[in-house]
Amino acid sequence: MKKFDFRLQPVLKYREHLENIAKQEYFQASMDVKAVHEMILQMEQTFRIMADKAEQETVKGVSALLFRQYNDYLDSLESDIALKRKEHEQLQRILAVKQQALTKKSVERKVIERLKEKRRGEYVEKFQAEEQKRADDMSSLKKARDVSENA
Repeated sequence: MKKFDFRLQPVLKYREHLENIAKQEYFQASMDVKAVHEMILQMEQTFRIMADKAEQETVKGVSALLFRQYNDYLDSLESDIALKRKEHEQLQRILAVKQQALTKKSVERKVIERLKEKRRGEYVEKFQAEEQKRADDMSSLKKARDVSENA
């Protein structure tokens, strides 16, 4: 049996390559989203700790300057958290775009793979039909020889 040759194999390889690139981009975007989320959690924890500490210090009695420094630091943390949340939202939108691109590349690759499998199936069916025809021809020839020898 002659080896099956899929003429669109280079196209399939190229689409697999594009899909792999899209996977890498999606993974990187996912890691970026996760990193920013972790930063937000860490900043929120720092904010809570500092807010508790400022509360404890004010209960004990603290100078106006130190109270002002606590408030300025907490305000700074709040604004940093807000900026990180905006960055997180933007990165999530980018991640969604990367996911759509990955899905599209995956579908494009699967289309070519399905075509390859269909063509392979047709090739095998054609080969089996030819083999069956040869077997039938040989059987017919043998039968004809047997009949002519008996006559």
